[in-house]
Amino acid sequence: MAPRPRSVVAALGLTALVLLGIEAPAHAAPAPASGATAGATRLDTSLDPETGTALTPVCDAPAKGHASCFAMRSTSDSPLLRPAAAQTPPGLGPQDLQSAYSLPADGGAGQTIAIVDAYDNPDAEADLAVYRAQYGLPPCTTANGCFSKVDQRGGTDYPLSNDSWAGEIALDLDMVSAVAPQAHILLVETDNDGLDRLAAGVDKAVELGAKYVSNSYGRSGDYASDVPTYGASYDHPGVAVVAASGDNGYGVAFPATLPTVTAVGGTNLVADPGTARGWDETVWKRGSYGPGSGCASYQSKPSFQQDTGCPGRSVADVSAVADNVAVYSTFGSLGTGWQRYGGTSAAAPVIAGVYALAGSPRPGTYPNAYPYTTGGTGLNDVTSGSNGTCAAAYLCTAGTGYDGPTGLGTPAGLAAFRSGPSGTLTGRVTDTRTGGPVAGATVASGLDVATTSADGTYTLNLPAGEVDGLTVTAFGYAATAPVSLGIADGQTVTRDFGLKALPRAHVRGTVRDGSGHGWPLYARIAVEGSPEAPVWTDPVTGRYDISLPEQAGYTLDVTAALPGYEAVARKVTVGKKAVSADTALTADPDTATAVGYALHTTEHSEGFDTPTAAPQGWTVASAADSDNGWQFDDPTQRGNATGGGGSFATVESDNAPFGPHQDTSLVSPAYDLSTAQSASLTFKTHYITNLSQQHMSVDASTDGGATWQSVWAGPKANGEADHLTVSVPLRQYAGQSSVRLRFHFVANWAYFWEVDDVSVQSRTLEPVPGGLTVGTVEDARTGKAIVGAKVADTSAAGSAALTVATPEDPAVGDGLYTLFSPAPGVATLRVTADGHRPLTRRIVVRRDRVTHTDFALRATT
Repeated sequence: MAPRPRSVVAALGLTALVLLGIEAPAHAAPAPASGATAGATRLDTSLDPETGTALTPVCDAPAKGHASCFAMRSTSDSPLLRPAAAQTPPGLGPQDLQSAYSLPADGGAGQTIAIVDAYDNPDAEADLAVYRAQYGLPPCTTANGCFSKVDQRGGTDYPLSNDSWAGEIALDLDMVSAVAPQAHILLVETDNDGLDRLAAGVDKAVELGAKYVSNSYGRSGDYASDVPTYGASYDHPGVAVVAASGDNGYGVAFPATLPTVTAVGGTNLVADPGTARGWDETVWKRGSYGPGSGCASYQSKPSFQQDTGCPGRSVADVSAVADNVAVYSTFGSLGTGWQRYGGTSAAAPVIAGVYALAGSPRPGTYPNAYPYTTGGTGLNDVTSGSNGTCAAAYLCTAGTGYDGPTGLGTPAGLAAFRSGPSGTLTGRVTDTRTGGPVAGATVASGLDVATTSADGTYTLNLPAGEVDGLTVTAFGYAATAPVSLGIADGQTVTRDFGLKALPRAHVRGTVRDGSGHGWPLYARIAVEGSPEAPVWTDPVTGRYDISLPEQAGYTLDVTAALPGYEAVARKVTVGKKAVSADTALTADPDTATAVGYALHTTEHSEGFDTPTAAPQGWTVASAADSDNGWQFDDPTQRGNATGGGGSFATVESDNAPFGPHQDTSLVSPAYDLSTAQSASLTFKTHYITNLSQQHMSVDASTDGGATWQSVWAGPKANGEADHLTVSVPLRQYAGQSSVRLRFHFVANWAYFWEVDDVSVQSRTLEPVPGGLTVGTVEDARTGKAIVGAKVADTSAAGSAALTVATPEDPAVGDGLYTLFSPAPGVATLRVTADGHRPLTRRIVVRRDRVTHTDFALRATT
């Protein structure tokens, strides 16, 4: 039948002002039970009480002789495929890790880091490109020679894909990129997650020249057969072989138990501006999950380990962040775009990257010994937190010096991860005019980097010998000229630096609504790369004034305080004169929460109610060699298990008389999205799939079907899903006058695909006549701001706002409110607050303007 359009006007919602801060066995995942989504079986979740995010293991527990990946992912974040221009993906990014661990921003040149994982992630390179572009990292592609992917034999006969391990691969690639952005990356994909296959992958990585091999997987326990069976593959002197310690709390896991690898524990890393370092770390712990640690029963104690509570190999050696890292992954049922990942799977590739920054290991040595030789230099000692209970307390509880969950600590520069003699450079960086300390300055020589603390002091470990090119840089200051100095093994050299402040010019402008109202907006403006506090616009005029160093380009991240607006990255170039930089922010049609706007949707739905033929406007297009195509009469009498009712579209591949090969598309009519600001697709489905014999996708075309672009990659795990509703964002096609969709099925004697209730919805926000009132509410006697007071327009039902605190904006007092009134003209505002007498006042609301009105309430007693 023809598409059935209908128009829906969403009710106008009133939103209180919100101040926005910059702020496991081991084969392809089994088919889930009927009604479940295809993908990895969920084991358990653990909620972070601070962030409210839940982490779930990505892989199932391994079968005998197999390993599980140690990646964990958040299940509480909303999917985010395409962040707004100035929007930051959730979780810690490269700049955070570089800051926390005193790492260079562009290290790793000339080094190759290998990642060994099971199964194939077909989207690995494409997803890596999105991650690196988001954070301004240099491209790392097959074309430029930075990225390479091989099977466990070094060829291109890649294994089957797997949803769970695809997420692990994405995590590993992103963490290596974050820490060592200039390094080459070698991804070795093994046939499956058998321990023998993964061990073979490590050997192949070393054979292909990698000096650093990251392994984010394992099998619980320690067995006498581990070394005789697999140990040789992890025993490569002169190569940093790194392994995650596990995610199940106290207890060891192979291969981290081997005395030839660097066993990596995990921490929870949180920004702490009040400390000299600027970061705080504790043992990573989420419910029953935490880093593995303990005493190996069947592995001898390496000579460099001196702890006395374990006669065998102690785990871990060092540690790194294991929670709340940003990852981009789009493959399979778990590939929802930007997500927060964690687990010691995040920590292991971070440490592999740090080894690469520190330089090639000395031939014949084992790099896991390096951190034990520095006496704590180059490490952040993690002293709080626990991963469980144990007899020798230090093996499960963090404390000063060595402990099981975090080892010797986390990286503080590169000194603990290189071999050879070294010395220490200390000093203070000050402003040459004022003599005051310069906090956050970078003192660097090549890959060795230190950051000054609040009092301007720094400590930098350097290789012994002649140090060249030592420079000091800080935002707003001229960099020092490069200097050279000599430093002997074990020597401490003191060197102070003075920095000259650069002249500044003003950047001024106004931030406004850009979706129809045009009113000024209260907004936060942060300068990318600047440690200085952001500025805020005036909540009534939308104006701002920020002073920036001359002769440079900057990016202003502009975020509205009112919810529902998309952030903007505004580029400006500052010369010697003041610069004008106005910015318009767009109301987001997907969230549809901006006050003063009504959401209009137009929905084109198709229920395939006629079983004899394709509906009007729909076509079935099959390749010449396709034995059969899409049908609508339930030819095998499976019944409609999509969640819809009545007839449905289906393509069959596994029942006679249907032939063994299908290449067929169900093509929609052309949808006119020319007036849409956003769009989405939903459909109900039921399928059984076999990855080696069947491919399902939804594609879109804007040129009448001449070319197609995938918008839904289909399931990537063997198994069945029924009564499943799939939602696909189509925002990239908003504004197009002709958009067609196709449901494409290719199979060779496989299973089937059912589709029903296809709906394409266009979304547009339209302004509602009205204006804003902005002001503060305070106590009339004390002048103290009242937070939580209610300001309501009595002539408009439901038109109300609550006052909020403004802790980041020193120019605006607490008790701030922003109220939308949908009827321009005279309005009566009523203000109420606990313990105070209500106050009523008449004001004039001006269309598309902001009216400033403050209130002072009298206490009831």
